[in-house]
Amino acid sequence: MTDAAVVGRILREYHEAGIEPSAIRRLTGSVRGARVTYHLDSPPGSGLVVRALRTDVPVAGQAGAGEIVTVTDWLSGRASTLLWLEDHGYPAPRVIRTHGGDLVGLAGVWATLATTYVAGTPLRPDTGQLRLLGEALGRLHALDASTFGSGTSVGGLGAGDLRADSAGVVTAVERALWHPDTAIPAVLGRLEAVETVTAADQRRLLEQLRAILVEVQQRAPVLPVAMVHGDPWPGNAISTAQDRVTLIDWEQAGLGMPLLDLGYCLLESHLDVGLPGDQPAAWHIQPNDDRVAAVLAGYSRWRRLQPAERDLLADGMRFAAAFVGAIHLEQALTVGARSVPADVRLERLRNRLAVSDAVAELARRHLD
Repeated sequence: MTDAAVVGRILREYHEAGIEPSAIRRLTGSVRGARVTYHLDSPPGSGLVVRALRTDVPVAGQAGAGEIVTVTDWLSGRASTLLWLEDHGYPAPRVIRTHGGDLVGLAGVWATLATTYVAGTPLRPDTGQLRLLGEALGRLHALDASTFGSGTSVGGLGAGDLRADSAGVVTAVERALWHPDTAIPAVLGRLEAVETVTAADQRRLLEQLRAILVEVQQRAPVLPVAMVHGDPWPGNAISTAQDRVTLIDWEQAGLGMPLLDLGYCLLESHLDVGLPGDQPAAWHIQPNDDRVAAVLAGYSRWRRLQPAERDLLADGMRFAAAFVGAIHLEQALTVGARSVPADVRLERLRNRLAVSDAVAELARRHLD
């Protein structure tokens, strides 16, 4: 299978959307793997983003920490989330249906999801742009989550919530990557599975990760639930106008706890777009008061944290690192050998855990 063959099938699936690309660019992945993403640039500067996933390779739910779902169900969940955002007038990529009117297309062995391409410039590392990032996230979290409805999911999508799009088609809004009801039990199970083979120098890290996850799990019932992005950092934000930032890459979005989304954003907003991949230390962060203040100034225009969220602010920041770190630690111990990529990931994890208290204290000052 070649890029040309996959793109040809994609074009046939979306031919009624007016796609006559002057250029086709592969953004991520490979046709030799399980997924690939293309930008179909027609006309130049706009066009579509098409994600293609092999239907014979199931998707590991919750980033490998949850149940296995089919590719079409997973893509339907992504589409449903974006449709809900469109219904509520929130700036995000818009779903493009196939020529047959379906949310998810089939191009041979590939299932596809097409969305509009968000044109603009990468987020600059200045306080004005970070304030706009905070505004985009606060506006998202301020949307009325009660409009999701409730009930049993359709189409085998698992524990989502029912919704009907403008055409009356009922789909399911998925839970977010970090939804505590599904994510935490799964990653705690991973840590338990490797506890007996954890070396002494990593046992303290394992216990630290477990403590963070359990604390959030116990507090979750009293924390607000909203639509969350799942990966809100400058690399997933596009400056689309002088006073607007649009979030992209909604693969991890859905119903979840806004505290975890905001905590992740406050930490990762210390990073700039375009950092060198071959310099791991460049991806470590140092607390910066100006950046924290900028994100919170924008966020607070749309939403205020509740007292229960303030009480859990530090662990809310650490949660993403603990969640991903538990998966990385389990994988490293299961393989049974240390590797450079694994060591890099664990050092980045330790950095996030080390600075989270300081960033949380800066946040509290500005929230007060």
